[in-house]
Amino acid sequence: MTIIKILVPRIVVAVLAGAALNRFCIEPYQGNLTVMTVYLRTSEMEKRDPEIEVAIAHRNLRDLEDVETSRRLDPQWYLLYGANWESLGEWNRAADAYTRALRIDERPEIYFRRGFVTMQMGRIDDALPDLVRAVRFDPRFAAQLDPLLRKRVKLAIRQRP
Repeated sequence: MTIIKILVPRIVVAVLAGAALNRFCIEPYQGNLTVMTVYLRTSEMEKRDPEIEVAIAHRNLRDLEDVETSRRLDPQWYLLYGANWESLGEWNRAADAYTRALRIDERPEIYFRRGFVTMQMGRIDDALPDLVRAVRFDPRFAAQLDPLLRKRVKLAIRQRP
């Protein structure tokens, strides 16, 4: 009976330690590997056939969803998630991913991507504040806009410094 009193608490501690190791070390590590793999595949997608791009985007989204729990505070995860929804033409889902990323980090590329997908939905006036903010952060984003929109963004920046 005394051996049980000694072993049971030790077994419980060992199980809890194993669960904590998995949750706080292994899952984040696997999540980092997945995010890196998805990043590399996403970077290469633009160079491929559109049908292959769609298949890669679906695979990337599945892989990202598998590690979502361990990456919920990683803006890079949301950027990749949004970029892959963009590849599928799912503008609302991409915009939602970028909005969630902005709750974590206010990077100019996140504002730019959200502005871009908002434009793709035909809501140029709604996209303007995000594009203005992105260009304020980093003026190089202006070069990625068409000339008419670039002019509107620069005018908005001059009107409200």
